[in-house]
Amino acid sequence: MDWTGRIGGGLILAGLVIPSFEVAAAPWIEDPAFFTENLAAQSSKVDAADLNGDGYIDLVFANGSGFDKGDDNSDLPQQAFFNNAGAMMTDVSGAVFGGQTYNGRAIRARDIDYDGDIDIVLGTTWNSQSQLFINDGAGNFTNETASHLPQIVASIGDIALGDVDQDGDLDMLLADWGLDSPVSISGGGMTQLWDQMGDPADFGDPGTGMFADVTLGKMPNVNVRWSWDAEFVDVDNDYDLDILVSAYAGDKISVFLFANDGAGGFKDATAGNMAQGRNALDVEPMDLNGDGFLDFISLHDGLSGRNRVLLNNKNGGFTDATELVWPKLENPSSFDFKGAFYDHDSDKQVDIVLGALQTAVAKYPDRLMLNQGGMLKQWGEAQIPKYQAFQEVKASAGTYAIVLADFNKDNRLDVAMAQNENAFDKKILLGTEEIPVDTAAPIFVNYEKFGLLNFPGNEIIHLRCHDNKSPLMIHDFIQSAGLPYIESWTMDPGPDLDANPGAKSTPGQWYGEYLWRLNFEVPDADALWYRICAIDAAGNKACTLLEMTEVTGGTATESDSSATMSDGMSDTATTMGTATATAPDTISDSAPTESSLTDSSSSGHSSTAETVAGSGQFVPGDSCGCRNDAGSTFLVLGLLPLMFRRRSGARTRAIPAWRPAQKRSGSRDPRTRLMAP
Repeated sequence: MDWTGRIGGGLILAGLVIPSFEVAAAPWIEDPAFFTENLAAQSSKVDAADLNGDGYIDLVFANGSGFDKGDDNSDLPQQAFFNNAGAMMTDVSGAVFGGQTYNGRAIRARDIDYDGDIDIVLGTTWNSQSQLFINDGAGNFTNETASHLPQIVASIGDIALGDVDQDGDLDMLLADWGLDSPVSISGGGMTQLWDQMGDPADFGDPGTGMFADVTLGKMPNVNVRWSWDAEFVDVDNDYDLDILVSAYAGDKISVFLFANDGAGGFKDATAGNMAQGRNALDVEPMDLNGDGFLDFISLHDGLSGRNRVLLNNKNGGFTDATELVWPKLENPSSFDFKGAFYDHDSDKQVDIVLGALQTAVAKYPDRLMLNQGGMLKQWGEAQIPKYQAFQEVKASAGTYAIVLADFNKDNRLDVAMAQNENAFDKKILLGTEEIPVDTAAPIFVNYEKFGLLNFPGNEIIHLRCHDNKSPLMIHDFIQSAGLPYIESWTMDPGPDLDANPGAKSTPGQWYGEYLWRLNFEVPDADALWYRICAIDAAGNKACTLLEMTEVTGGTATESDSSATMSDGMSDTATTMGTATATAPDTISDSAPTESSLTDSSSSGHSSTAETVAGSGQFVPGDSCGCRNDAGSTFLVLGLLPLMFRRRSGARTRAIPAWRPAQKRSGSRDPRTRLMAP
């Protein structure tokens, strides 16, 4: 039917006047004044970060042509855009990428060398050399590929960054499609691992930014066919990084699992640990059921092209729980290409935005799925047009990738899209007032606690913390002041921690997935009171409960307390307390000072033992890492062993000086780990 006109508050349709109805605003609206680009080149991936250090989030796109094969004409200019103070985007592609063309397929904007600014790595396809662009700190980029990257011809489908060997710098994971073309019938390629060379001497020191190919020595000899997504994930809560890799052309395997031996070597742990589908495109990790273990959603590899929900079985594997979380009526056949988790309505229940591929025979829309009572339901059932979460100037025809970021600092996440196939428009859609302002604080999913501390000395503890969003980005938090940190006191601070602020540690260091490590310099004291805090970019602050431990001036000794576990076994008790998160009364566009933030932690000093939720629930946690069920009752982790680490094989590299002495000597770590049983 065609709408041919409007008259008297109604529409003229086939000669009839139909009363007009007020249409609710879509969550996201495309604003051509904010972002328009004219290259119209095929784009496979997009990433967001503050490239020039001005406090505003910029964009980079990986451009390249050819779906499952390429030729000499597949090279295209890559694109970068600086954010002009939240008013509009400015094309700076030539300055960033040097005017060269590449077969761009994957792109990551991260602080690759830990020197405080954002660098860019570009993965290229059709048997070509991937590229590395190093930032000088002011948004000026130099191509350092020849001196910093392995000189390898490959077809890279995706890239992930993380510290796989815990030596203090970021390593690089690359999904390789292999040398055959077309990829749809090829034998695939080994997933590549590039190790950052050298070890930082002290915690937080910059790395070299130079990489060596260690694939043959550290990766399983398994060919993965046509992977569009590779992710670092900590499957078993031992704070080292395992790997998930999708396989779009896999006959019997749609998702591979590679387990870390603790020293950065990997083995194929797929068999028996993964319920399989067929033709997976994206694997998006998040703790979906509130048990403290990482689950994931895989796109397009379910029956008839549906999406799947894989819940962690707490034994190193995953179980298909799709029907419990994403029922068929809300999960029809689709061509969803990329997903990103975020808390749409600040209710601490993770929702998901999906970008879909359009085909000649079917039109699968980009859409928003809301978490309602532990189940995913499509937004906009009563919307006109129905279910359309994105109001666009020109309808999307082939969304390959999406990224969420607050481009205009209104504390609502916006959406950037990379598009390929039938249309090559790149898009930014700005969040509308339909999206509530972000009032949900960061979440501490699980974390380590200090045991007996030694003065003088340093301790490193690990934690999983995020802002209910994937992937984690440094700009999700207030820079420097808001990254996870330890707040501590050498005397009992009393019940009002805001009135008696403690000393702040140096900011935490992100090292992959949602994982952080915190370096703590032990003070000269008899005892220590401490908590872990984080502040998101909207100014919402969260802290764990206050803990207390002893400090000695000599060699540390074990002081484990014995407790009885629920199964009757005796072991060390580690418990989690409850806390609630509140948002600041006012939120401004500028980064708030800490004094303007509302502390979300409980002021109590003791922890409380609670019970873990059933695996069928799909409810993320509250701001302190204490998970809540559908009735908002907090859930607590049970009793755990003091240590839960896999170690098989010695490290092949020198351990940096900033690593705790207990780990270097091989003696027991004087920390307790707070995580799901």
